[in-house]
Amino acid sequence: MRNLIIVVALWCCFTVPSQGQSDQDAIKKVLLNETQGFFTRDKAKWANAWAHTPYIYFAANLYGGDFMLIKGWSNLEKQFANQFKSKKLLDKVSIQNANYTIHLNGNMAFVSYDQTLFDSQGKTTSKESRVLEKLNGEWKIINVIALTNLKNFGLAQQTK
Repeated sequence: MRNLIIVVALWCCFTVPSQGQSDQDAIKKVLLNETQGFFTRDKAKWANAWAHTPYIYFAANLYGGDFMLIKGWSNLEKQFANQFKSKKLLDKVSIQNANYTIHLNGNMAFVSYDQTLFDSQGKTTSKESRVLEKLNGEWKIINVIALTNLKNFGLAQQTK
């Protein structure tokens, strides 16, 4: 019996952390897929990253000092529909995410990270945070806060 307890204890020590790591890897992949899907105009890839629920929430600052708040999957899908109508890419965007902080709590995860986007105009940086929920065994985004550094963004647009 003592040997069984030791085996079970060792098994828990090695499998629980690896489960947390696999969740972290899955979460990072969902976040990257959502952004890649958006910039490559792949609506299925983008939409698959999101929970299709009425309680999702999207918030972002916009150039000019305005902001965007969207609540609910149907509203989000409608808001971004024009982005996906044309398959023609305006620019090739390279995505670099770094400095992740991932807090897992059961079927919920809070993530913050730095994002850098590179395109023909240069680079754009942002501070990103996401809340994800594990639904039917898959991590899905339920909340986005994207704070883009717009300090030099207007200068790049003006030099076009």
